[in-house]
Amino acid sequence: MATAYLKRNGILNELKQTRAPRAKIEDVLTVHSPYLVDTVMIMSELGSGGVGDAAYASPDLLRNSLLAVGGAIEAAKTVNDGVVKHAFSMMRPPGHHASTSNAAGLCYFNNLAIAIKRVLEKPHIKRVTIFDFDDHFGNGTSEIFYSDPNVQYVSIHEYDYEDQGIGHYEETGWGEGKGTNINIPLVDGTSDVSYQSAIDKIVVPAIESFKPDMIAVSAGFDSHYADPVGNMNIDSSTFWYIGQIIKKLVAKHKMRGSFSTLEGGYNPFVLGPAIRALLDGLSGKSLPELDDQVEREVHEQLTDTNENIIQQVLETHKQFL
Repeated sequence: MATAYLKRNGILNELKQTRAPRAKIEDVLTVHSPYLVDTVMIMSELGSGGVGDAAYASPDLLRNSLLAVGGAIEAAKTVNDGVVKHAFSMMRPPGHHASTSNAAGLCYFNNLAIAIKRVLEKPHIKRVTIFDFDDHFGNGTSEIFYSDPNVQYVSIHEYDYEDQGIGHYEETGWGEGKGTNINIPLVDGTSDVSYQSAIDKIVVPAIESFKPDMIAVSAGFDSHYADPVGNMNIDSSTFWYIGQIIKKLVAKHKMRGSFSTLEGGYNPFVLGPAIRALLDGLSGKSLPELDDQVEREVHEQLTDTNENIIQQVLETHKQFL
């Protein structure tokens, strides 16, 4: 439905399009254990059953998962080869919950992580920043690169401060990778103003301090106020804001470019406009006026709470930034 929206509104006609090649098992093994690869292969043959926590098998699971990985690798390659400055892979299943040995949350292979491993083998790319704005914490991606000094992981996500859990701002990385893992755990109901504040005060300075050669984006749109899975309160204007920030960072610091992979986003009527907004930002277009950009209540207390969290993140990482 998102593709149909982009086609109907003429967005696809403005873009270079390519079909995703199917990745090889060797690509997957750069990140994942043979155990996980075997599990996905076996469960795909069985055609049903549970592969992990909220990760289910289907007859085409292996094929579709390899295509999603292939789309991410191709996106990174086209940027590194100078074909485009910014690329977006619209392939699913998503990937950021898949850890080294476990599938979870509809994610089987970590598409973005595998693409990063491959692009780091190429000339020009020594350091990569991951910016994950999915509503949910990308635990798999964080785990995979937690001690890697050449890969920075920055995540804005919804966090349950009553029950606590992973994705806290005190998770900063390990060993040589200390300081490269930056979590920005905001409270549910967070509005556009807090997202943009976190981007301006944390994300931009963190990326500029790390000096990556490329930005990799886990583009999850389930933080939209109309998404049935997330509990945040942002609209397409924030996705546009993210796109134009990435474009400016790439240009200012003469990076190779950016590539994005599709993660969450489960309202079919919202996903198309949300992706369009991100692409317009990456293309340098002005903010599109979309139907979802309606006035909504912004709770001052939530905004104040988020500002306090932002300050806690900055305090935690001041020794690294």
